[in-house]
Amino acid sequence: MKGILADINASGPVEDLIRKMQAEPWGEFWRYLGLVHFHFQDVGLSPTSSDLEIWQKCQANKLIFITNNRNADSPDSLEIAIRLHNQPDSLPVLTIGNLDKLRTNREYTERVLRKLYDYLMRIDNLRGTGRLYLP
Repeated sequence: MKGILADINASGPVEDLIRKMQAEPWGEFWRYLGLVHFHFQDVGLSPTSSDLEIWQKCQANKLIFITNNRNADSPDSLEIAIRLHNQPDSLPVLTIGNLDKLRTNREYTERVLRKLYDYLMRIDNLRGTGRLYLP
């Protein structure tokens, strides 16, 4: 794993979360893991990229994808991509359970941060799990 990619629909709140991840007291973990925050354009994606393209790009570039709501509404949806293409060495997708609460509730944000770092510190043991939830 070399970094984090925020879903285009959750980019603002996830960017706020990443700023908190980089600040103390969490910054030590960020530096230890050697994480980089990527944006869609950094990895050749656009706001109109399909969920399948996003998942494949994250796997190819060793990026943790953080999203808030990707479902199985179409054949190239994120949930279908995970079901069809997930392998034992695939990185999981992290899904924020409540994006509105992440924006407004400090306690919830702290719980998300703790769970996120827990997942990132154990990422090799979580490969192949498909989707994990925050918090």
